[in-house]
Amino acid sequence: MDGEVGRFEFSTHSAIDRKTGIQFNTAVHLFPVLKAKGFYRTTGFKELAFIHGCTENSFRKTIALINRVRYQEKDGTPYQTLQENTEKEGADLKNYIEAKTKSILVQNNFTSNGFYQGDNQTYLQKIPATLTEDKVGKAAETFSDNYAVTDLLNNPVYYEDPKKTTNISIDDVNVKKQEETRQKENTLQERKRKYVHNTVVHIGKGQKSYTLNGYGMKTVLTYLIAFLFNNGLTENRFQFFTDGHTILNKAIIKSFSWYKNIGIILDWYHLEKKCKEQLSMALKGRKIRNQVLEQLMPILWHGLTDKGIVLLNALDNTSIKDTSKRDKLVEYLKRNTPYIPCYAIRKELGLRNSSNIGEKMNDLIVSNRQKHNGMSWSKDGSVALASITALKRNKENKKWFQEKELSFRLAA
Repeated sequence: MDGEVGRFEFSTHSAIDRKTGIQFNTAVHLFPVLKAKGFYRTTGFKELAFIHGCTENSFRKTIALINRVRYQEKDGTPYQTLQENTEKEGADLKNYIEAKTKSILVQNNFTSNGFYQGDNQTYLQKIPATLTEDKVGKAAETFSDNYAVTDLLNNPVYYEDPKKTTNISIDDVNVKKQEETRQKENTLQERKRKYVHNTVVHIGKGQKSYTLNGYGMKTVLTYLIAFLFNNGLTENRFQFFTDGHTILNKAIIKSFSWYKNIGIILDWYHLEKKCKEQLSMALKGRKIRNQVLEQLMPILWHGLTDKGIVLLNALDNTSIKDTSKRDKLVEYLKRNTPYIPCYAIRKELGLRNSSNIGEKMNDLIVSNRQKHNGMSWSKDGSVALASITALKRNKENKKWFQEKELSFRLAA
C-alpha cells in the first residue's frame, strides 16, 4: 500500500469452512482486486500526490518530492506510475459524474443524454424572473442626456433579478494534443496542430459556486442540467455569459429548449476585442481605427447595436482597405444582437456584464497547469487532470477519496 509516509505491506487472512471452502478473504473482500504489481493508495497519498502535487506541478517534480519526503529516492514510485494513477482517478471521477448525471436526468423526465420528455408546458410557461420596468426605467434615465431613453429600453435582453438568478459562465479551453507517433524533423509534410478541448462551466448563485469540467460541450451541458436539478435551481433564471461563439450559443439554446427562463449575454470584453481586431484589418491605419472605435464602442456599450451597424456601413470607402473585414464585423453584430444588452444600464443596476469568472476558471482548471511551453496531452490525460483540479476547486476531494462520492452541490 502506498501512503503519504511510505509503502507498507500487510498480511491477508482467510476464513475457511472445511466443507464449503473459503468463506471470507481480506485480500478480496476488503479491497478491490488490483492488476499485476499495483499498489493501493491511501487517502493521504492521493491528497499529497493529486491535490498538492500534480494539479500544481509536473508529474516529474511531484514524484521527486513524494519520493524525497518518503526517503525512497532510489526505489520510489516512478513518475509514469503517478501519471497513470492520475488518469485512472480522473476516469473514475468522470464515470461517476456521468452515472450521477444520467440518474438525475432520468428522474426528471429526461433521456440519459439530455433530451426532455416531460410536459413541454411545465417549464415553458414560467415567467422570466426580471427586475421591474420601473427600476430599469430609472436606471435608463441616467443616460438620457446622450441617448433617447426609449432606444435604450428597446434592447432585446432582459434585466434579470439577481435574487432569482443563477449565473453560468461557459467556455472551451484548448491544449496541445500529443502526437500518436513521432514525426521526423525533416519531414516535408506540413503538420496541422491538433488540440484537446476541455469545456469548463462555472455556476454561481449568491456566494456559492461550483465548477464542472469535461470533454465536449454537449457532454458538459448535460452535466449542467443534472446539476441544476440536483440543487433545486429550476425556479431560477439561468443567465449564461459567453464569448459569442456561434456553436456555443446554439448548443445552449438547443440543450435548454425545454426551459423558457434563460438568457445569453455576450461578454463585453470579447465584443470590444472583436471590434478592435476586425477594424484593425478593415481600416487604413491605427489613427482611423481609433477614431471609429471612439464612436462605435459607446454606442455598443449602450446596447444600440442597430446604430452601430449603421455607423459601420456608412464609413467612407477611402478609409477602408478591406471591406470584407468590415462586413464580417457587421454580420457578427447582426448575429449577436439578441445577446448584446445595454451594458451601461446593467452596470447601473449592479448586474454582471462579464464572463471573466469563466475565463478565470479556464486558467485555474486547465491553463495554469497544462499550457506551458513544450507541453502536449492525450485526451484522457488532459480531461482527467482537469477533472481532479475541478474536484480540488470544489473542495470535494476528501469526500471523493474517502467515499467515492460527490455532493454535487453549490458550496461557499
